[in-house]
Amino acid sequence: MHNERLDERLSDEELELFVQYLHRFANHDVDISVRMEAGDPEYPVYVLFGRDYPPVGDASDYRRPFADRRQVTSKSDINDGG
Repeated sequence: MHNERLDERLSDEELELFVQYLHRFANHDVDISVRMEAGDPEYPVYVLFGRDYPPVGDASDYRRPFADRRQVTSKSDINDGG
């Protein structure tokens, strides 16, 4: 995969799309754990996706990006005909 814009930050829209893809990746491709190296080869970033619980450190140290924008879809209630 080649990207001409590697030296640019992600736009807000790109970041949101990245997080959506990340959630799909975590839900469908991470069985137990996946370890990756990414970024500049001279200064790599090491990433671990895992289903270990409890997580390393305190669970409150982890944030869920855009969680405040998550919309509740439909909640059916037997009493409202839904």
